Amino acid sequence: MHKLNLEEEKKKFRFKMKLDIRWSDMDEMRHVNNAVYLTYFEQARVYYFHEACQWNWKEIGAILANAHVDYLKPVVFPNPTYVYVRVSKLGNKSFETSYMITSIVNGEEQLTTTGYATMVLFDYHTNASVAMPEYLKERLKNYEPEKL
Repeated sequence: MHKLNLEEEKKKFRFKMKLDIRWSDMDEMRHVNNAVYLTYFEQARVYYFHEACQWNWKEIGAILANAHVDYLKPVVFPNPTYVYVRVSKLGNKSFETSYMITSIVNGEEQLTTTGYATMVLFDYHTNASVAMPEYLKERLKNYEPEKL
């Protein structure tokens, strides 16, 4: 995805959040440690779902089935950094979230990271996966700028 036009890619994402890079996020190479990116994705995902569909986590949960990260350029403090989130696929019991992280370097927004994760809807009372309620599917479809 890093060879694609960043401005065109950004049009696929409605949700954007500024990341606060903590000193503890960095490693001895003075850039964000690779393990922290999944935390950034998780944090943004929670805010995304709050904005996109007001997800009630007590009613129905979701567990992470897999995650993939492509590290394209290092994220370095104090460059302003943003994470973009979208639902890119909807299934019956699962969905895929896609991510982009960008940083402003010398006044220019640069793509630093891409990734995706598969989430499975889960009922913690029965300890089993469950179908996504239609109202959640509809809210997500209505929120996203691209057709799901």
